[in-house]
Amino acid sequence: MTSFIESKKVVELQGVTKHFRFANEEVTALRGVDLDLYEEDMIAITGKSGAGKSTLLHLIGTLDKPSSGTIRVNGYDLSKLSDQKISRLRNRSIGFVFQMNNLLAEFSALENIMMPGLIAGLEKQTVKSRAEQLLEAVELPHRANHRPGELSGGEQQRIAVARALLMTPAILLADEPTGNLDNRTSATIQELLFSLCQHYKITMLLVTHDEALARKMPQRIVMEDGCIIDRG
Repeated sequence: MTSFIESKKVVELQGVTKHFRFANEEVTALRGVDLDLYEEDMIAITGKSGAGKSTLLHLIGTLDKPSSGTIRVNGYDLSKLSDQKISRLRNRSIGFVFQMNNLLAEFSALENIMMPGLIAGLEKQTVKSRAEQLLEAVELPHRANHRPGELSGGEQQRIAVARALLMTPAILLADEPTGNLDNRTSATIQELLFSLCQHYKITMLLVTHDEALARKMPQRIVMEDGCIIDRG
């Protein structure tokens, strides 16, 4: 008899909409989106500007709330959680890598990577040890005590990737993570994201306009006018 272990559902969206109001005009960013993401999924989201890609990422990442519909992350219905519990879920279960790395200028590379663990209240030496391991993983141990201003753009983004993975999140959300980088550096960051997410068994949802990058991803979601029009 053949047996199998069903993949864990990491994210579930049911009928999710999002409306914004600008002046006297209401803009619909998402229109009844249904989406399931499973453990170790690696998915690119593509589509024209204004299709709703970043809005979808922000809602899954608990950075915003839907106008209607249900979002579950790691089994938790976000609408039933207090702001404090949502912040805790975000800190422990969701990693972010944005086009702008958002590193804290006054802290070293190592300290920036440690930040999510310190915010979570974990023991400092444990967090430091984990951050040092990730510095090795992104091949920047020699930059541990350098501040962001002393790092190249590619090095800064590698530090941002390490920071996003410090808590070994269930899902990594990446919004144009290589958009500000040259082709060679971009390829390095892409390979780093793939290898680390595979190693730590992390689900990755990546928004990109880069067709070459999208083709490298095992799965793709195409969005248009706030809807998912294709998934393959």
